[in-house]
Amino acid sequence: MRLSPSNLLLCLTISLSARAADSRPFPNILLVTADDLGCQVSCYGETRFRTPKLDALATEGVRFDRFYVAQSSCSSSRASLLTGRWPHQSGQVGLAHLGFRMDAGQKNLPALLKGAGYHTGIIGKLHVEPSADFPWDWMPAKEKTSAPVTRSVGWVAQQSREFFGSAKTSGKPFFYYVNFFDPHGPYTPDVDQVDGVPEKPFRPADIQEPFPLKAPTEAAKKRLTATIINTILRLDVGMGLLMDELKSAGLAENTLVIFIGDNGLPVVRGKGTSYEDGVRVPLLVRWPGMAKSGRVCREMVSEVDLMPTILQAAGVAVPTELVGQSIQPLLQGRSQQWRAVLFTEMNFHTPDVFRPQRTARDDRYKLLLNLAPSEDQAAVELFDLRADPGETKNLADDAAHAAARQRLEAAITTWRQKTGDPLLDPTRVQRWKDAAARWAKLPRAKDHANSVVRIPEGDLDLLK
Repeated sequence: MRLSPSNLLLCLTISLSARAADSRPFPNILLVTADDLGCQVSCYGETRFRTPKLDALATEGVRFDRFYVAQSSCSSSRASLLTGRWPHQSGQVGLAHLGFRMDAGQKNLPALLKGAGYHTGIIGKLHVEPSADFPWDWMPAKEKTSAPVTRSVGWVAQQSREFFGSAKTSGKPFFYYVNFFDPHGPYTPDVDQVDGVPEKPFRPADIQEPFPLKAPTEAAKKRLTATIINTILRLDVGMGLLMDELKSAGLAENTLVIFIGDNGLPVVRGKGTSYEDGVRVPLLVRWPGMAKSGRVCREMVSEVDLMPTILQAAGVAVPTELVGQSIQPLLQGRSQQWRAVLFTEMNFHTPDVFRPQRTARDDRYKLLLNLAPSEDQAAVELFDLRADPGETKNLADDAAHAAARQRLEAAITTWRQKTGDPLLDPTRVQRWKDAAARWAKLPRAKDHANSVVRIPEGDLDLLK
């Protein structure tokens, strides 16, 4: 469901009136992403380890139990976060550092906030192109390191102290976009501990139940699981240090803090897929005086809802082309009609991995359409998430669930038509498939732990 322009205006008017009544200024915005973090957090039910700092954030704010990214791939997810539109609308349908980029003319969150008088800053990867479209007043000093700098969570905290200081000096509210690299791979032994964090790393011998990883042996799964846990533990410490800096700067009580994962872990049926472990991630929101502490929200919330939420909080007009809706009523526990169906998509990950999918889920069922089906995956998959949360039994051809399939297929068709999905054209699906096959034959270069191929300059025209 999408709010009409008149309802968006009404919500904005209510927000402005409420803020005028308590004489509070528009809030600072602290938007934090964790790279490749699914719901492997103890406040979401993870039992292998504890994440006390993220748990504390959930206690101080609202935990969203059913929050979904737009696409289970870093750049596409982040583009939706920063534009409030689906990847197939913005054009960021694959990884930015491998050649994919947004179409020209996309309105974005930092630009709109900066135009409204916000002091803007970023630390960590943007991973959306063209990066020149995103205006930042502050970026951190560079530090020579062999690892991504935001794995050093102490360094992130120190740099954040400088940003908060610059924001106070500016006299403006701030928008600060913090991007931790953990728990992204590569999962090599050198990332078990970075700058002494975590203090007590997990070892393979500590693992009783490994993550469902693609690894040749059980021992390899345990080693990788231990390393992934260590990256999540470090992320947790980093979030605690970041919140400590915010509080030490005296800014915590008027800051809207939003924490999300940008897509799920790279487990089997996780990152890069449209299954639950790929698209369902944490969303924690802390906003003193506006978000009810300790609340757990069961409504289905999409990543595209966050930009209208932030703009509404900042008193900025919400562009009509945004496809989400503000979650502010949910933060306050106000009763209102919410969406009955939630959508996700998948396009490219790397240029040679083309997995065009569209999904719709309601309170019980999830339908997954494979627009270019393969021997490994049926054209249509239907799951009863209530009875089968692990999505192990495809009910698409089960007559007992035919009504659910028909209902969700119709919802997907309507959504795709309304949002101008380019892959409604089967000839374009074939062109994208052919492009992926062509790119797969190009010379490959090493990127992190994977052998990947980059789209040659100018080749994006193949997708038009």
